[in-house]
Order: sequence, then structure tokens, then C-alpha cells
Amino acid sequence: MAIGVIYGLVGLALLMVYRSTGVLNFAQGEMAVFCTYIAWTLIVSLGVSLWLGFAATVAFAFVLGVLVERLVIRPAGSSHPLAVMIVTIGLFMVFNSFQRDWWPAGPKAFPSPFPAGTVDIGSARISAVSIGILIAAALVMLCLTFLFRMTRIGLAMRAVVDNPTASSLMGIGNHRIVSLGWGLASAVGAVAGMLAVNLLLLDPSTAYALLLFSFAALVLAGMTSPVGVVVCGVLLGLFNALASGFSIVGTELSIVVTLLALVVVLVVKPGGLFGKAPVIKV
Repeated sequence: MAIGVIYGLVGLALLMVYRSTGVLNFAQGEMAVFCTYIAWTLIVSLGVSLWLGFAATVAFAFVLGVLVERLVIRPAGSSHPLAVMIVTIGLFMVFNSFQRDWWPAGPKAFPSPFPAGTVDIGSARISAVSIGILIAAALVMLCLTFLFRMTRIGLAMRAVVDNPTASSLMGIGNHRIVSLGWGLASAVGAVAGMLAVNLLLLDPSTAYALLLFSFAALVLAGMTSPVGVVVCGVLLGLFNALASGFSIVGTELSIVVTLLALVVVLVVKPGGLFGKAPVIKV
């Protein structure tokens, strides 16, 4: 569940970009891991306190997302949408190269803000790190829910997603809202990356697993429901853990079995588990 909710958070960041621009950001996982390397540099190399390093990294990630949208995505957006997707693939390669060139010493241990040890709940023994990850992810989702449902900025973001033309006529600055969406998505991805390395070592290859399962959660949810993306991320994490526990499957084939299960679900329900049929008013 802990790793699954991280998949859900990265999938949520993908959904925020997709619904605001209609583009899938293939660099989302790499941006998240890149920001996590920034956090590692601040905390481990420069000796910044743990929570200050986290806060500075989230702020850096937000600015990074805004700059990427304004300097790279927006100019490319004037052409075909496929061109924007190709640009995000280029960003994927750029951020991956930065990680390998600037931090070349191999996998790194990331300092955890959560206590070590386990907690007994009934007959189950759960690590304190997993509980901390679940609580942190729940807080992030509550903050996003409050932003989208209870604030004028969130209302403006929803309006731009639903009808960009009407929102522009009502005086909403669409470009500013889209930049804000990219910044928030980058910040959420950075939080997910910093949570993920509490369970995994910090390595450039970490982004591949994050991106693969996050895309799977997004598609399985139907690419419409924020809650559905998180739920599907948790389901994928649970199924992957169960599949790796069988001796016939093992850990090496668990990803294949998980993705095959995804294909079966989509064959039965092509719109995803939380997808809604489009309604056209005539």
C-alpha cells in the first residue's frame, strides 16, 4: 500500500498536467527523481536540516514545473500536440542525463523523516516508515482537495480544464493557470519521489518504476478521476506485492504479471475502473 500510494501521487501529477493541457508528461518521473537528488544534496551534502531541505525542494520543484511549462512546453504547444509529447520525451532524457552526470556515484541512501521499527496492528506487523508514507500521502491529497474544491484558484483551474474558451471569456488567465498546474504537478511529484526513496534507494533507474506504474494507474482509473488514480495506484502496488510472493512468478516477473492484469481489466472495461462515458448535450 505504501509504494502503491506513491504510484498514485505521481499518477495524480500526470493527471493534473493531462487535464490542463491534454498532454501526457513523459518526464514526470524523471523530474520527481531529479528534485529528490536536489533534496539529497541539500540535506546530506550541504547539511541543511531535514524539514527545511524538504520544504526547499518542494519550492524548487514548483518553480521548475512553471519554468518547464513557460520555456519549453508553451512554445511547442503552438504546433501539433504530438510535438509536445515528443518534447516531454526529450525532457525525460535531459533530466536522466543530469542525474547520471551530476550524481554518478551509484545508488544513494536517503535520510528518512520517519522513525525506524514496526507497529503491531492486530496480527499484522507494519513498518513505521510505511505508516508515515501513508499519512504524508493522505495529507497531500487533502491539501489538493481543499485547493480544488474550496479556493478561487482551484475553481479557476477546474474551469480552464472543463472549458478553456469560456474561462478565458470570463477573465481567467489560462496561461497562468496552466503554469500553476505544471508547478503543482511538479511539486506533488517531488513529494512522491522523496517518499519513494524511503522504500527504495535513490538512483536514476528509480524513475522508470515510478513512471511505469503511475501511467498504469492513470490508465486503469480512466484518466478522469483524481481519487480513482490514487485508488488504482494502491491496487497496483498490492497486486505487484502479491504477485512477487508466489514462487512461480517471483520478483522478476511480478511487473509483467501486474501489467498483464492491467490489460485484462482494460479489455473488460476499456474506459477504466473510474472512467465516465462522455455526455454530449444536443
